[in-house]
Amino acid sequence: MKPAVCFVPWFAPWFVLFVAACADDPAPNATIKSATPDQLTPSDDTQDDLTIQLRYDDSDGDLGGGVADVYDCRSGDVMIELPIPPISADPGLQITGTLELHVNDIGAITATAMPQVCADLGVKEVAANTAVFCVVLADVAGHRGGGDCTQPIALAQP
Repeated sequence: MKPAVCFVPWFAPWFVLFVAACADDPAPNATIKSATPDQLTPSDDTQDDLTIQLRYDDSDGDLGGGVADVYDCRSGDVMIELPIPPISADPGLQITGTLELHVNDIGAITATAMPQVCADLGVKEVAANTAVFCVVLADVAGHRGGGDCTQPIALAQP
């Protein structure tokens, strides 16, 4: 019986490493560009809606169909999950762009422990009569990316 001979080309280990790296489903990233208006009036339904504009980057194009989780850093009990509409017709390709998120009817709430997400993203403390919102994107595969937070937004008192 002849022993089996196996030929391993010099590039085989690099090819395996390359394929393994490409098999990952990188999570999308978000960077908040603006949050308007810069003051909300929770007691006035015409002045209690926030628009957050963010830039996203998704290296594999599967952000559409995922969600944007918006955390109100005043309370660990408040998170709004907004669906992200389809974005790319070519999954697998990198996509970048801008999303506009509408958070309606922001009300006065009793401050409780800050959500861990807010602390992880660098929010130290939310001052009285202000609000901070953090956004984390999750793609259709459920991979959560790095988020970002608004600057403090003033809350007008009635």
